[in-house]
Amino acid sequence: MKRWIAVAMIVTLAGLVSGYVIDAPLAPAADGSWLETARFLDGGAAGLVALLGYKGAVAGPLVLGALLCLMALALPLRLGRHQSPTPLPGPVWRPEPLAEEHRIGGSQTADAPMPRPVVLVRKPRQRTRDWFDDPSWLGGLPRLGDIPWPRGRDGTALPFAAQIDLAEIARACPEAPLPRTGSLAFFLGSGAVVPVPAGNHDFTSPPEDFGHGFFPFWPVEPSAVDVPEPLPGSEGTAAQAIAAWLEHRYPPRDGPLAAAEPVERIWWHGALHLADCYRLALHEASRLTGRRKARTSDAREDLELLGADPAATPLLLETAQRALDREDARLREHKAQYDALAQVSAAMDYFTEEREPWGVLTREEFAVLRDVLAHVDRDCADLVRAYAPRDLSELATFTLRAMISGPPEALAHVGDAELARINAGYRLAGRHQHGMFGHPDRRAEVLLLQLAQDDMMEWNWDGSRLYRFRISPADLAQGRWDRVSLTFETG
Repeated sequence: MKRWIAVAMIVTLAGLVSGYVIDAPLAPAADGSWLETARFLDGGAAGLVALLGYKGAVAGPLVLGALLCLMALALPLRLGRHQSPTPLPGPVWRPEPLAEEHRIGGSQTADAPMPRPVVLVRKPRQRTRDWFDDPSWLGGLPRLGDIPWPRGRDGTALPFAAQIDLAEIARACPEAPLPRTGSLAFFLGSGAVVPVPAGNHDFTSPPEDFGHGFFPFWPVEPSAVDVPEPLPGSEGTAAQAIAAWLEHRYPPRDGPLAAAEPVERIWWHGALHLADCYRLALHEASRLTGRRKARTSDAREDLELLGADPAATPLLLETAQRALDREDARLREHKAQYDALAQVSAAMDYFTEEREPWGVLTREEFAVLRDVLAHVDRDCADLVRAYAPRDLSELATFTLRAMISGPPEALAHVGDAELARINAGYRLAGRHQHGMFGHPDRRAEVLLLQLAQDDMMEWNWDGSRLYRFRISPADLAQGRWDRVSLTFETG
């Protein structure tokens, strides 16, 4: 009953708003106490017309009202109740059933006690150790064997985040309710967990239509945290226990990684990355151009319709003209920035053509790159801001991360002092940590993996948010990895 009352109220309000826009202005016909109210409402109607155009101002409230009615009818009223986190950004991936030879068995028992928290700490980089032969890692590429790369329901190949060796977890945390062999590969997007049987698998190449970048490759070592028993029921208390445990073993982070200042050297790796960023920004700007042109065209059409309407008031005509002028100015500014970015992108493609990534720019080439950054900041910063480093310091930091986590020929350019600094102070994530298990879940589910904000992994989301893969004990006992859920929630 409450929902139908809400629907009636929404329909009535939407009809009143649209009707007033059609009849406005009413102030010239009003008098007395109604005059000030009519003026206020006339101003609101004019503002709505300026924002959406005349047709949009009439139709907008009706469309919004229809959407709100559908929501009111489709969703149960849960006023005052706690809402569980919503999976982001979409539905959980449902894979086809695995062939028998690809299956990993379930856990030993669904009734096992809650395991200790396991923190995934990045390993120190060593020049003499094979960096790409470790069994558990974050970023880079997965090792899936014959299993296909997972896709979301829309067919999009999912971005890879981590692969964790189950034998390593069993050694670090014997009470873990997981199989003892094989590994689990975790993918973001709409979420997927792929069970990979034990064996020597090569890195899996992504599909040809893979539309994502790759995160830095970094091996991790699982460490079980000894916390007071029984494990506190409060997630916050458990997090404090983990933080205290880590404090005695690893120095705290003193902020995001940053290259030494002032920047005196830049490798071609950074210049090549900048050229890629400008190319991406130009592609996105071309899509924005179409939207800008459409908005300007709509504003011009609204003005022409009002001009042909004998009932149109001077106020409506003036408001529509201001809306057209505003959209036209935005289009001209966007076009100027787009033309500037197109020139920069073409110049950077030519500048970086056939360059080896681990060569150092000469003094003259360094000056050219500095001038390019200044030119972009002056002429097309709005189109580039979300896609590319803004200055030499950001560019040098990006290359430093690539060196420290890259192949031996890249690591060779990192000095011993810089390598020691990063190994000592940057093995942990930031505010929260990457890990498994950790606390009694409020939905009695097992926390398979938690991924935190981490600049070393280029996971630069809000530091309070966490990706969490969960599975019910019953599904875990049966090895139903297709029933894992992924959420992006506040920690």
